[in-house]
Amino acid sequence: MLLFSEGKQVATIRNYRSAIAAVHRGFADGSSLSDNHAIQQLLRGMFQERPPVRRLSPSWSLTDVLTVLAAPPFEPLREASLESLTHKTVFLVAVASARRRSGIHALTTKPGFLRQDQDGMRLLPDPQFLAKNQSLSFSPSEIFLPAITTLTGGRDDEEWCPVRALRYYLRRTKPFRRHDRLFLLPQQPHTPASKDTISRWVRNLIRPHVLPGESARAHDVRSLSSSRAWFDGVPLEDVLKAAAWKTPTTFVSRYLADTPSTEGAFARAALRRGIGTDPPP
Repeated sequence: MLLFSEGKQVATIRNYRSAIAAVHRGFADGSSLSDNHAIQQLLRGMFQERPPVRRLSPSWSLTDVLTVLAAPPFEPLREASLESLTHKTVFLVAVASARRRSGIHALTTKPGFLRQDQDGMRLLPDPQFLAKNQSLSFSPSEIFLPAITTLTGGRDDEEWCPVRALRYYLRRTKPFRRHDRLFLLPQQPHTPASKDTISRWVRNLIRPHVLPGESARAHDVRSLSSSRAWFDGVPLEDVLKAAAWKTPTTFVSRYLADTPSTEGAFARAALRRGIGTDPPP
């Protein structure tokens, strides 16, 4: 009841129950936390009093945000301020990877955790980071970001290339980098950006494009990019792998937004839908 009185949703309380059930020995009547009738009735009552809140799909357009990122003060990148370069790079990585803010926050420049390949860039989070759904049987895969040339066959759309932005960002931050977290605050002393700061940067780019009365949510990037890739024909297993989901259930029930070689297919499709281009013949 404490968790419910704190305002937590029933799904969250069920997660707590599952965690306790792993070590709970059960009740005198032979029932367990999972099938005890009284607990089931309690959860049913909580559900009826606080049903899940459903949201409409995001009102903002990924194309609108990407169009802004292709113009001043974000382009040309060699003339962009460190703040503009940082914000643009974070957004493009969020779109192309569909990872949670915690996963983006945990990206690191440690040796062996960031590698530049000919066709793109590979990234892993800090080894101390545990993903929200990580377990002994499931660990999120590495992030592969393809270069824009593998998406369009040319350089016409390089303003939206996450690899190009990351390369600029790494070069710009190298002289003063004293921390191995990938994303740093653009102001001195350039300490690692927090998860909340990364979310704020993304929200600030989204906010001008949401309808009046609606809030800008950084998490919507994960929903939109995943849905666009899915509707673009990327196999479901590739969407799940890219966004680090264990099973299709969460994607379909919580994230699938109602919006009009497979390695890197997710990022290519998400960005292709965003910039309105078709794959090369």
